[in-house]
Amino acid sequence: MYRVMATGLVTVSLLASGVIQADEFVLSKQTKPVSQAVSLALDPTKDDFSGSTDIKIQVLEKTKIIQLNGVDYSATNIQLTGHQTCEMTAQMLDTGIVNLVCDTEIKPGSYNLHLDFTAPFNRQSVGLYKTVDAGVPYLFTQFEMSDARRSFPVFDEPEYKIPFQITITAPSNEKVYSNTPVQSTQVEGELTTHVFAQTKPLPSYLVAFAVGQFEEVSIEGMKIPGRVITTKGKIELAQYAVKEMPAILGALESYFGVDYPYKKLDSIAVPEFPFGAMENAGLVTYREDILLLDEQSANQNTKQSSVSVVAHELAHQWYGNLVTMEWWNDLWLNEAFASWMAAKITHQLHPEFESDLRLSKNRVMSMDARLSTKPIRKPIKTEADIMDGLGLAYSKGSAVLSMVENWIGEESFKQGIRQYIKDNAFKNTQADDLWNALSKASGKDVAKVLSTFIEQSSYPLITVDVKGQTLTLSQQRFVFAGSKAPAQAWVVPVSIKYGKGDKIISTSILLDSETKTLDLEFTPDWIYPDADAMGYYRWLLDDKQLANLLVNAKTKLTARERKALISSADALLDGGFISAGDLLAILAEFIDDDHPQIVSSALSYLQIQKMTFIDASNEAKWAKFISAKAKVAIDKYGLVATPGESIEISKLRPSLIAILAFEGKDKAVIRDAKLASQAYIAGDKSVDAYLIGTQLQIAIYFGNNDLIQEFKKTFEATKNPQKRTKLMHALGYVAEPKQQKAILDYSLTDKLNSPDLKYIMAGQSYTPVREALFRDWVYSNYQAVKAKLPPFSVAKLPNYTGTGCDLKALEQTNSFFEPKLEASPEFKRTLAKLNEKVKNCVKLKTREQASVNNYLQNL
Repeated sequence: MYRVMATGLVTVSLLASGVIQADEFVLSKQTKPVSQAVSLALDPTKDDFSGSTDIKIQVLEKTKIIQLNGVDYSATNIQLTGHQTCEMTAQMLDTGIVNLVCDTEIKPGSYNLHLDFTAPFNRQSVGLYKTVDAGVPYLFTQFEMSDARRSFPVFDEPEYKIPFQITITAPSNEKVYSNTPVQSTQVEGELTTHVFAQTKPLPSYLVAFAVGQFEEVSIEGMKIPGRVITTKGKIELAQYAVKEMPAILGALESYFGVDYPYKKLDSIAVPEFPFGAMENAGLVTYREDILLLDEQSANQNTKQSSVSVVAHELAHQWYGNLVTMEWWNDLWLNEAFASWMAAKITHQLHPEFESDLRLSKNRVMSMDARLSTKPIRKPIKTEADIMDGLGLAYSKGSAVLSMVENWIGEESFKQGIRQYIKDNAFKNTQADDLWNALSKASGKDVAKVLSTFIEQSSYPLITVDVKGQTLTLSQQRFVFAGSKAPAQAWVVPVSIKYGKGDKIISTSILLDSETKTLDLEFTPDWIYPDADAMGYYRWLLDDKQLANLLVNAKTKLTARERKALISSADALLDGGFISAGDLLAILAEFIDDDHPQIVSSALSYLQIQKMTFIDASNEAKWAKFISAKAKVAIDKYGLVATPGESIEISKLRPSLIAILAFEGKDKAVIRDAKLASQAYIAGDKSVDAYLIGTQLQIAIYFGNNDLIQEFKKTFEATKNPQKRTKLMHALGYVAEPKQQKAILDYSLTDKLNSPDLKYIMAGQSYTPVREALFRDWVYSNYQAVKAKLPPFSVAKLPNYTGTGCDLKALEQTNSFFEPKLEASPEFKRTLAKLNEKVKNCVKLKTREQASVNNYLQNL
């Protein structure tokens, strides 16, 4: 239940409320906002704040109740003026809706609604929240999805897209920022009032402000003014973002054919942030380890992440901000489009990053195939509904958009997007509006394809049958072996690549029925049913055709296609079409691939299979097998970087070193990791930038308490966000039980921020003993963990205690969390997914354990 902060609001149970609708989480349509002014008194040294707001509204039909949103604030002096006046009382519902009640009936017309309010600063990284960095307090906002209502009374739904005017009074020694430029300032004693220009029409989730002891640097080369803003002592790390941002913004303006739509572009590096970044119009916020880096010592992975996330957030300025979804059921498209656009812009500006090899579909197709997974476009009522499967929405959505762009053509896709942006600037839309624009630009029925992928879960399994020059495709839903799912059908753009000798041809076909036939130009020696790895589907060849493809894969397929092939082979095991031994043999063949990223991918999938099939009887064999495979790459590429080597080799090496240390217990590798870690802690910038993160984890895992204390001391003192994050990740790998528990307890102290907890928790799953200790710790410290995490992260807690193939751990997880469902219903969907995932794993292990053991035995 939401807390009532003071007597100004009265909590009303849902059953007692007289205005409960069919969808009780959505505001009634009796009124709508026209514009809003918000005045806030903010002091980072305090624990709470006050303010007032004036909202111009239209009352559309007779009513005694005006609904808006509110959580955690108390309101007084609620006045309605206009055609009539009314002193209103407030009732706060458990749904985040506030009923403002008038004793007399309010007639339709234009009104002004005034409220004064007070509220606490949030300490869980949502709403208007306070954080302390190097002893200095700061205030930041994070309003998406529905947390603007924690900061001021507001119509907190995306369809209410209105101009906002923000005024902030703060101590004169504090800097203050918001979405728009400052229009005027007024100093009174030790306080300064900052009046910001009215915004363009925005949904409430894009309003933002920040107060604190900031430093800033201007960005040159953009059509509008912009700055990078940091907390004290970090501005020197902003230069990479300053250099890259104009090119990213220029590339986006060129693609959209419309200039950046706001008056300024400030980017602020936030030391405590629950997501990677947030696209607030004119004041984009970033987790500081994404925006800030030392260009001289940062590796390419870090730079790529920075460029990609900046491109993602700036793409939102058009898609999401300028044109906004009408309701949260289309958030998937917001994020999918920005992810798709970011990949395109990153590859365009920095082809050396090889970001085209980061296949988003590979990360999520296994999850998408589960029966408990919902479509990415689904009914949305609560924030828990929004967060459910949000990662799938990013990755599946962007992969499907890539498939559609490949089908209709890059130019047609771009023209459709441009027209969509121009037609809907500063408006709200639904997904159909985009489909129609793309269909009009291409002359193809885009909606027919997209609806089948977006409005139903999972994806098709395309069975490929080749007889001479005739290719027959058929489709069915992909499911895990042993699972039963309702029949589904898709409209699928299928891209085919086939070859004979030196001749290679690519073609495509729209599979819009259960079966379709295609005539080939010749009888192929091999066929690959996912040319350019653009399809969001799995494919199945007969044993002979699969063998022929694998023989030709290294010489005839691109690196992108080979990476997709490895993922597809893993899926064939899940579907029951190949044995686990067969998959291990396929993966082993790619360990000596010419491209280091393919080697890394093969090793990763081997590790995944090890986690499924390892037990006491084969543990030594697994270690020997994986270590031997890693040694193939190590002998080829070496344990240490050499001058002029490919960056892709440098990116691969951490995987190899981790295997040698954790699987092979290689004493030399462990020693070198400890030495490198000591040097890194001491400030030595000559350590291998690609390797040091892994070496820190190795060092701490095999280290003693003195080393742990050195890590903690440096973690607490460093002003380098990259260093802080690397050390935080490493601290999650502490191995000795007493020290492991001490680190877990440490994660609940004020030395770590709310979003940091997940970084410590992420390292706890390595080894069953550590995993069991971690589970017990979560159960014992549940209330403290729940209070520490950002609210939307709480639903994920069962995933930390019931993973893998462990039915006993799953039973404990169910027993612990099921009694909490009434108070925390968001656990229900997490438990459903977790139960399916673990039981699928157990089925797979039971079915294929003998195959794995036989493969390992015969090495």
